[in-house]
Amino acid sequence: MIRIGYSGKKSGLAKSFINQYKRKFIFKCYKEDISDKKKFKNWIRKNKDLNIFINFAAITSPHKCDMNKKKSFNTNYISVINMLKIINQNDIKNFKYFLCLSTSHVFKKSNNKLNEKSKKVPSNFYGYTKKLLENYVLKNQNKFYYNIGIARVFNFYNKLSNKNFFINDVLKKLNSNKKKLYFENVNTFRDFVSMSDINSALYLMINLKLINDFNICSGKKIKLKDIIIYLNKMKQDKKDIIFNEKASKSLVGSNIKLKKKGWKIKNKNFFNQLS
Repeated sequence: MIRIGYSGKKSGLAKSFINQYKRKFIFKCYKEDISDKKKFKNWIRKNKDLNIFINFAAITSPHKCDMNKKKSFNTNYISVINMLKIINQNDIKNFKYFLCLSTSHVFKKSNNKLNEKSKKVPSNFYGYTKKLLENYVLKNQNKFYYNIGIARVFNFYNKLSNKNFFINDVLKKLNSNKKKLYFENVNTFRDFVSMSDINSALYLMINLKLINDFNICSGKKIKLKDIIIYLNKMKQDKKDIIFNEKASKSLVGSNIKLKKKGWKIKNKNFFNQLS
């Protein structure tokens, strides 16, 4: 069986992917901080039977990235480059592929669908760190003996996560004791893709060892305001909600590039996952 190493043991994406494909692959978790070069180097030397590595580890909260820019810069950018180089410097006979995870936050917000060639102007430091990583991989791919892919994941809802994601944060707010709630910056569209579809996209990328960047997205736009209204209607104790109606540009992706490689979306109605 193919042996996959991965980092980010607490990552909801990692847990979901492993749970779906635990019978197809042998998974080995690097449990230490990815910024510790010495520990990662020692771990690689003890696991030279790896075929693939997926880096799920990251600081994904824009707020946390802004609060500690040095740590997020090292975790999301420098540490991943060090991991790539450490693997490249070791004689791992059957190692073929490294998959980096990225985010739609690298893009400049737009009312048009964003494809892989769309302008990348991050609006937060989290997106900036991921853009730096993407730039490095795209410019240095030929310096490594193995293929490197970039899985650019758009919005998703993960029940295994309890904070720092839009829907999880909305649910927390709706479950508060407050009768009246105020939301701003929600008169805009985002692209939500299901966890199972993210998993199948990652599965396709590692099986085909796809190089460079691929959007993992639904290709459909959902207004954030509509998600809040939908979730509130599901509650017995409905809240009185006030919206700031100021509109802002969107982050909605094109998935044509990945579909051309054979990816198929199964969950086409995202609201069904919220029921």
